Amino acid sequence: MVPLIQRRMTGQIAGMAGAYGNVGGVIFLTIFAMVSPSSFFLIIASSSLLGILICCFLAEPKGHITEIAEDGSVQLIEVG
Repeated sequence: MVPLIQRRMTGQIAGMAGAYGNVGGVIFLTIFAMVSPSSFFLIIASSSLLGILICCFLAEPKGHITEIAEDGSVQLIEVG
């Protein structure tokens, strides 16, 4: 889950999310090498349930987000 923080940083944040996805893949591959396949799938299921549970407690932004452009102008972005 990747939030919209600033529009000009969208590409950087998407790149970091992809890179950390690869790190997660290496971690799960390492775990797979150390445990049996049945327990590995239980680990994947429990980690996905934990992720869903954490996402349920996230608060969505309301109102407007302010963004300062490079020229110094301020934009209000409506979030709804």
